[in-house]
Amino acid sequence: MDTEQSIQDRIGFFVKHGYIDRLPTPWQLKVGWLAMLPVTLSESDRERERSRSTLMGQVPIRVPLQILYNPRQLITDTGITQRPESIVRHVLSVYHEDAFLGYDLQLLQSHPDGLALLREEASKVVEGKTLWAPYLRKLVGWPGYHEGLIRLAEAAERFEYPDPLDVDPRFASLVGFSEFCCTMPDWPASGFYGFDLERIVSRWK
Repeated sequence: MDTEQSIQDRIGFFVKHGYIDRLPTPWQLKVGWLAMLPVTLSESDRERERSRSTLMGQVPIRVPLQILYNPRQLITDTGITQRPESIVRHVLSVYHEDAFLGYDLQLLQSHPDGLALLREEASKVVEGKTLWAPYLRKLVGWPGYHEGLIRLAEAAERFEYPDPLDVDPRFASLVGFSEFCCTMPDWPASGFYGFDLERIVSRWK
């Protein structure tokens, strides 16, 4: 799915429900993503302490396993073009403190049955109904993480999200990120710097 359609589907969901006034343009989204990138690639102090509490939680071990479980994680982006299955696998295999989970929860909420899928897959991990369950628990390195995902998904269905605490509100949720993107400069429309082949040809007829 292209970026423009994804903006309509993912962020448009929150416009429809009155959480955002307008949609950012694809260009504004790209500029916003560049600003968010350092946050995406880093860990908070709380995340670092908790995610590295097991041997499998150490970066050189966990990252290859996380990519094996969800190859889509090789691509770092805003997530709005991702399928819900990939987002769920990301959340199951990468420890997020609650303050950061609002973003992924809202992404899934914008997909029909996205939060239900998260509840279902997190329940499988908790109950040991998937071969990946013991590895996922050790990858995130924090007891009760997957049980917490179930509760947070249920709350998100009621439009209730985790407290962002001290996390930058521009990057703690999809709504906050979208509002931030709307403040970014909007460059000329697609094709402005290109050329119109039909016009060029007509001039020489």
